[in-house]
Amino acid sequence: MAKFDADFAIFGVFAADIIEGISIADTLISYTNDSCVELFGELKGKSIFEVLSDISGSHDKGNELLDICRSEGKLTFEGKLAGKIVKYHSRIIEYEADGAHPSMKCIQAGITDITESFILKKLLYGTSKALKRAAKAADEDTGNHVERINHYSHLLASLNNCETPFIEDISQFAQLHDIGKINVADIFRLPRKLSPGEMNIVKNHAAYGGKMVKGLTGLEMAYNITHEHHEKWDGSGYPEGKQKEEISLEARIVAIADVFDALVSVRPYKKGFSYDRTRQIFEEGDGRVMPGHFDPKLLSLFLDNYDKFIKIHQTQLQ
Repeated sequence: MAKFDADFAIFGVFAADIIEGISIADTLISYTNDSCVELFGELKGKSIFEVLSDISGSHDKGNELLDICRSEGKLTFEGKLAGKIVKYHSRIIEYEADGAHPSMKCIQAGITDITESFILKKLLYGTSKALKRAAKAADEDTGNHVERINHYSHLLASLNNCETPFIEDISQFAQLHDIGKINVADIFRLPRKLSPGEMNIVKNHAAYGGKMVKGLTGLEMAYNITHEHHEKWDGSGYPEGKQKEEISLEARIVAIADVFDALVSVRPYKKGFSYDRTRQIFEEGDGRVMPGHFDPKLLSLFLDNYDKFIKIHQTQLQ
């Protein structure tokens, strides 16, 4: 038996030697640690296929997961086991055994109980939706705008190959970017171009929004988005004049989504720009919006996939 790598997993761990002539599906678990038994019951003696099927909820899904494990040599997914929501992560490794079997393969796996974090995430997402409804109550246009921002941000984060948890979170928390406008709703509703003094007041919405969620556990991304989405890559933004990577990735993503939607959408004080004109502004600038305001890598991804963002805008207007 290979020595289990204790740093590979948290909580329940198990291992199983892959014996020549026996498929991975039929490979039996021969080692479990005490935490695994305490949390999920005794798995020793069960086949890898049985465990994958139990956690995923079906034999068909278990077979799909086995195929991934065989082809990639590793596997990560979420499911349920022993009444708990869990994350399963495993890999196939080679190890030196003895003279008779100088090289063998072993599956090392960890099963982490994520029930509490899963429930917390649902609560946080619910909080995010409640705050969005509050923004919509304050300003119907703002409410519709923030709904679209979720979709744009999800797409851009995916194009940037961000990790799945990041993509899931930004698609929920991006909608909070303008929550601070509740504090300046009366000015923001004025059906005309705002004066410089009024604009300065409206700009405070980023700081107001940040204060609403600052220090709340689990809402760190929401804080970064609300506080930083008007910061600019070249340092000319507000409220702190941050630049480049000083600005969080989530805020840099939302900044592009926010400006795109603002340009193409109708507002009480302006008509929406055409999609072609909006693209031209992102590429060449118009004085107020300049290419240097945005993370160049994200801007390139946005422009290379521009039609996908147009489709989201058109769909969400229906």
